[in-house]
Amino acid sequence: MQKKPLVSILIASYNKEKHVTRCINSCLSQTYKNIEIIFVDDGSTDNSYEKAKKYKKIKAIKNYTKKKKNQFNTFFQINSYLQAFKKSKGKIVTFLDADDFFKKNKIEQVVNYFKQNKKSNILFDRPIIFFSKKKFFYNNDYNNESRNLLWPKFPPQSCISTRRSFFIKNLKEIKNKNFPLLTLDFRLATISKVIFKDFKIIKKHLTFYFQDEKGESHSKFKKFNKNWWLRRKEAHEYMVYLFKKNKIQYKNLDYTLTKIINFFYFML
Repeated sequence: MQKKPLVSILIASYNKEKHVTRCINSCLSQTYKNIEIIFVDDGSTDNSYEKAKKYKKIKAIKNYTKKKKNQFNTFFQINSYLQAFKKSKGKIVTFLDADDFFKKNKIEQVVNYFKQNKKSNILFDRPIIFFSKKKFFYNNDYNNESRNLLWPKFPPQSCISTRRSFFIKNLKEIKNKNFPLLTLDFRLATISKVIFKDFKIIKKHLTFYFQDEKGESHSKFKKFNKNWWLRRKEAHEYMVYLFKKNKIQYKNLDYTLTKIINFFYFML
């Protein structure tokens, strides 16, 4: 890795007009300057893209995706990141949802980590749960303990940074359309933790994670509702897929329970 590697900040946006300026400004004000910012708007019906394209120092891309009312935005968001990645050149890649934003020293901290840990390919920092300037807190729930969990407990995708080579190596699993409800952070966390044993969460809070009560995660995937159980079933199926591909046996009682609950939900 060169002394000052190029870092690509990939921003995925859908109807985030109110937050775009804050998001982009947090990238432009980074203490580490060798960066490129690529903003992909996925068919917003507001002025998100128009706000982004006013910035001369970023690449703004507009998708004209026609979404159906019953479709979830999860896989469209992954597709936005993939499109941004194709346009990027950085040796290190970071992901940022358009309603989240970075601390000024985030990229500097990320670069330093990868310089000092040459065998590490992916990094999670800890989120600052953000409601407003007057209401936020530092989340310390995440750690690196190797416990017998269903899957890794991981920070949100705006807290992920990865080497470009690692992302390319796992593009097939990231792009897999058979699991449309699974977010990018879940895919990368399970791949890095379960398959590569390369999963690191640093104790630094570098990302503001905005709590949007109208967002998809809060409004459509409330705990124990129908969609929550459906996503949980997909998560198990993704684990089965990864385990089988890597010749590992996957046995889990929760998977059986989840399938039963989904069966009754869809019988109603």
